[in-house]
Amino acid sequence: MESKYSPLILALVFLILFFVFIIKNENANNPSQKTNKVSVSQTFHLASHKGWSNDLQTIVWNQEKNYYDIYFLHSVDGATDPFGPNGQDWTHTTTKDFITYSKQETAIPAKGGDPKEGWHSAWTGSVVTDSQGISGIQNEEPVAYFTGLMDDGSQAIYASASNDKGASFTNSLKDGKPLLTKEQSYNGKDFRDPYVFHFKDKLLMYVAEGNALGVYQSQDGINWTKADSKGDSKILPETFFKGRNWQDNAPIECPVLKTMTTTDGQDKQVLFFGAKDTASGETTGTYYTVGHLDGNGLFIADTGTKRLDQGSDYYGANFTGSNRIEESNHNLISLGWVGNWNYFTSGIHSDQEAKSDFLKTIGFYATPRQLQLDKDGIIQSAPLYKNEQLTLKNQNGNISSQRPLTSDNRKPWIDKSHNQNANGLLDLAEKNSAGYYQLHFSNIKKEGGYIYIDIWQGSDYVKIAYQITSGTYQVSAYAAELNNSMDGSQTASSYYYDGLLGNGQGYKADSHYKETDNITITLITDNRSLEIFFPNGQTYTLARFNTSGRQDVKVFSTQKDLLLNLKIYDVHS
Repeated sequence: MESKYSPLILALVFLILFFVFIIKNENANNPSQKTNKVSVSQTFHLASHKGWSNDLQTIVWNQEKNYYDIYFLHSVDGATDPFGPNGQDWTHTTTKDFITYSKQETAIPAKGGDPKEGWHSAWTGSVVTDSQGISGIQNEEPVAYFTGLMDDGSQAIYASASNDKGASFTNSLKDGKPLLTKEQSYNGKDFRDPYVFHFKDKLLMYVAEGNALGVYQSQDGINWTKADSKGDSKILPETFFKGRNWQDNAPIECPVLKTMTTTDGQDKQVLFFGAKDTASGETTGTYYTVGHLDGNGLFIADTGTKRLDQGSDYYGANFTGSNRIEESNHNLISLGWVGNWNYFTSGIHSDQEAKSDFLKTIGFYATPRQLQLDKDGIIQSAPLYKNEQLTLKNQNGNISSQRPLTSDNRKPWIDKSHNQNANGLLDLAEKNSAGYYQLHFSNIKKEGGYIYIDIWQGSDYVKIAYQITSGTYQVSAYAAELNNSMDGSQTASSYYYDGLLGNGQGYKADSHYKETDNITITLITDNRSLEIFFPNGQTYTLARFNTSGRQDVKVFSTQKDLLLNLKIYDVHS
């Protein structure tokens, strides 16, 4: 039988199929930075699987199931529109080791409650695991108190109980109507981030109200009144921001109150919250003040306010610990959102040419930390990872200016990139961007000088300049992926690059580490974050945006006789 297709048509079809095959294989072997999603995510830190995420809500130890329940804010509209039409929800995940996490599922939907008075977006709040005394709760299921946006955009407080041991909160209390509304707010507008806990024979709620914290009490968890019936029942900046200037730093956000036992056996209340201190050169971050409660449950400061993490990108932190303020915690586990509203929602590219589509999946969190309160009221943070979660991959204890360690076996050299001569100690190229670095410096002379640590990823960098005798340090950074924002400007890129010092100088901080004979600086790096840990428990967290999965690590010092002992670990479950 004769074919009905001419040889010319058959040849044309063959050529088309051939070219499609070639193109597909080329794309498979050379994925563009637009679509190479594997390198975008974190390696051993919690990160959003899809869409945008920010504030941690609560970290709860689930005794029955032997894991931690973790909740965070999430938006399906993504990083380019986190407050988009679909609203924000609470997302739930679980972990036993803070390295591997379960599937992320919705815990509180973005929209719910009463048809007329319900919420259209679910914002920050807290979970009360000990629901004793809360009206209508059976089997002591946990209850979530959270901010909801009403139909007119105003902020109100809602509550929902769980029917599945904390996996979700679907049982709306008070028929899904608000428990409290913005009419009680200090500034008449801000009324969010409720933190609820047991105090004596009742429940207390701390609410962020712009320039103050409102404090409310309840006998049944449903009906709330002022905790101080004879006063305003507000905690003002002179208390929660003690020793600092609150002007131009509003709003206060994300309050959390815990009782901690100091290292010398005293029980203290610690108020954590989100804010900024522009006058001190500090962008948004998590702060804390140590004090006690008065008879009505209002916080009274005993110490000046301090920053929990000195970095530019550690916000919306939350903690483990008891819901009962009378029960003290010798230590807490904390997670923080690695982010900053000044550049995270302006559009982030996946390429250094800043020409790719803007990433929509953005949301990642810091290393889990164990917090202790020392006798001077200072919180010390340490990475939570256990020895069995760290595998030593590289160790070299003989590094000096005369015996530098480099990928190219370089001879001793002088670096001039920090505007002064510095002796080269370390230059390791193309290392995995996820790692745990311990840098122990010894044989330090009292003459002072600097230790410089540079982390490069293509044209992106993070530079740390540590002043040896004073313990102060400066962190500067650049991220090409922040160029060409959604509005076409360089505003986001400039904020990340300039910091509050300006001209690309970034930020200055004080580690308060005064030991001059030796120092161990720990760096924990992942695709999207870099964290610095000092020996006295002070920390600095910074976001980064390169998607290559590789980094170059460089160390220099102005002290010629300095010795470096380097250990590099892999982190794993």
